[in-house]
Amino acid sequence: MSLDGKTAPKNRRGRLFIPFMGPRMQERLHRLRSEVDCILVGVETVLADNPKLTVRLAKGKNPLRVVLDSKARIPMDAAVLDVKEAPTVVAVSRSAPVDAVEKLRSRVDVIECGDVKVDVKELLERLYERGVRRLLVEGGGEVRWSFLKEKVVEELFVWVMPTVWGGRDAPTLVDGEGFISPKEVVGLELKKFEVVENIVVMNFMVKRS
Repeated sequence: MSLDGKTAPKNRRGRLFIPFMGPRMQERLHRLRSEVDCILVGVETVLADNPKLTVRLAKGKNPLRVVLDSKARIPMDAAVLDVKEAPTVVAVSRSAPVDAVEKLRSRVDVIECGDVKVDVKELLERLYERGVRRLLVEGGGEVRWSFLKEKVVEELFVWVMPTVWGGRDAPTLVDGEGFISPKEVVGLELKKFEVVENIVVMNFMVKRS
């Protein structure tokens, strides 16, 4: 994110941040992907950036890719639906249009969980049954909020770039409705701190109440 907490400019295209990441940081991201069983993003990330979510700049395997898409809005030409390099699962709610879900099933695995929105805890149980033990939630802000709200996050990686983007409509590290009570907030404990290529890299462990 930028110093003012933005994960993309107001047009929500996170790829515009990539030029600020040097080769060491990009390699670090891909290495992190290679160390998990599964990468997860929301459909808004797919619509904005059309990411591949594969390991290309580091040695290691391509993990399972999961897209949270409650209404089955993902375009059929999305890069993550190409399963030649890595498998993909699209998680939809039970209220998603049947025809859209069936089109997805012709390309990738589909998990239905949650009545109106994808139920995060149910999804994690279903992924656990498939052998997923370590999952990396890459984004976006609404998706990160849903995982933090359900208290299913163990570790938070924060990379702060020396830039300021501004914009009241620009996405932040965590969006969603947010907490109100101090008793609800997610407490963190700094695990590691370093500076790499002028980017502040921090790892936090989530405190358990």
